[in-house]
Amino acid sequence: MKTIITFTLTVLLTAVSVAVYAGSLFDTSECNPCEPVCESIFNTHPRDFNSCLPCYEAFGCKKRKSLFDSIEFSGWLQGGVYTNTHGATTQRYRAPNAKGRIVSFQDETSGNSQLLSTVAATDFQINQLWLNLGKQADTSHGFDWGFEAEYVFGQDAWISQSWNDALFDYGWQSGDYYSSIPQLYFQLAYGDWSVKAGKYETLVGTESFRAKDFFFYSHSQCFLSEPYSHSGALAEYTPNEKLYAAFGYTTGGDSSFENRYDDHGVLANVSYQFTPKLNLSYAVLYTRYSNQALYPGLAQRGNAGENLYFQTVYANYALSKKITYMFQWDWGGAKLRQDGTHRIMYGINNYLLYHINKNWSIGARAEWAKDKHGDYLGYYGGEFFGLTLGLNWQPHRNLKLTPEIQYDRTNGSRPFNYGTDAEQVSGGIGATISF
Repeated sequence: MKTIITFTLTVLLTAVSVAVYAGSLFDTSECNPCEPVCESIFNTHPRDFNSCLPCYEAFGCKKRKSLFDSIEFSGWLQGGVYTNTHGATTQRYRAPNAKGRIVSFQDETSGNSQLLSTVAATDFQINQLWLNLGKQADTSHGFDWGFEAEYVFGQDAWISQSWNDALFDYGWQSGDYYSSIPQLYFQLAYGDWSVKAGKYETLVGTESFRAKDFFFYSHSQCFLSEPYSHSGALAEYTPNEKLYAAFGYTTGGDSSFENRYDDHGVLANVSYQFTPKLNLSYAVLYTRYSNQALYPGLAQRGNAGENLYFQTVYANYALSKKITYMFQWDWGGAKLRQDGTHRIMYGINNYLLYHINKNWSIGARAEWAKDKHGDYLGYYGGEFFGLTLGLNWQPHRNLKLTPEIQYDRTNGSRPFNYGTDAEQVSGGIGATISF
């Protein structure tokens, strides 16, 4: 806790000092007409909004405003229910966590199965109460600074905890609900460059953990195998609306600033808008993973401390003004210390989204993943197939309903219906209120 308080105070004091030095700030409120055009029903990373830059620049944005006017507060609340055709309900047990505290855990094969991660439980749940306080760095007039401080409470919050080294926000739990700090960083920017330091989102993967920005209520198997965040520093380069590049240092994956096990790694990404319809990106993570292990299946076999390589290839193609196709390929591998063999996981996600009008959209996700030994997907080994059909209804700009139905099948394990079935049909509905 002392480390958290010290880091937070340092961020705030630095922000105030830089603000005094930087002087006046500029208003972008006149650019608001761009926002409806640039909103995305499947936002993955902030780089997706680079296409909005020409629109924003066209509006001038010269009205001055104070420091506190440029700091924005936002958030959302998501809750919902998910169930399965087996009638399997959620069973829980109490056991010590990595800090030795007795807490509640869900039986991995009960409910909808832990394989479904964020919708594993069958009872009604609050998934995310997300609070965000931040300031975007605006370099249109030269040097600027920014920061991001986020907090999330709910059954999903364990995903963004620093559980790899079991420090910082790890262990913030009350019953079946968790709390975490998804992001906490300070940013300096000038011209086409910016540098952020602190805890920030990963660049690998494509599915957004933010309920407000993601189309489906559930997540894919690839999402379950990816790290969520990193602690360290990240340099970003955006020379125009087509190119985004980033390179950073990280203390492993899902680890804290304290870096208990002395993990070190690098993270990189490049994304390019080849045509108005086609965007391609490549992201890679190479790091040592700690004693608690980024992937519990590998740690269970006594191989923690090895180097991990993980990459994502992503393509986004607009088939028409209303139809978008997205492709994702994940590949992760580690060489085991015990026998020198390579343990590999790879998966493919396909998304097809149809934007009917401003209130309605429909989408499909077809996925396949292979983790032969169960090193990456929560001890489950084999092949995984999934098909999800979803609907987005937005009756109000601050309310989104996301009903969906999902079919999952495995070859090599039985993660459903209390460990007795290899396939399952499940479904549910989520509701997200943003503010």
